Amino acid sequence: MRIRRPARVRALSQARVRTPGPVRLPGDFLDELADELEASLQESRQQAERLAILAELLRVATATARRLRRLVTVLDIVESADEGPQRERLTELVKRLRA
Repeated sequence: MRIRRPARVRALSQARVRTPGPVRLPGDFLDELADELEASLQESRQQAERLAILAELLRVATATARRLRRLVTVLDIVESADEGPQRERLTELVKRLRA
């Protein structure tokens, strides 16, 4: 979700005008807020994705441990799937979790 600032006519801030040399001043405070919000939203999306992966793997691991009546490994989890596509999905989830 891209945060868009309300459309309005405004003069270009002197801080936004390109200055010669390596030093560039930051934009106005609205730009700073929009950038921070965008970064926080991206971080939240990544956390939400990680939480979904953890929840799904925990569900599968718990069911597998109950069925096998022992501690389980990643291989047990992957092999617990009935079909190839589900095994590939579980393998991919483990890889994404460990990345």
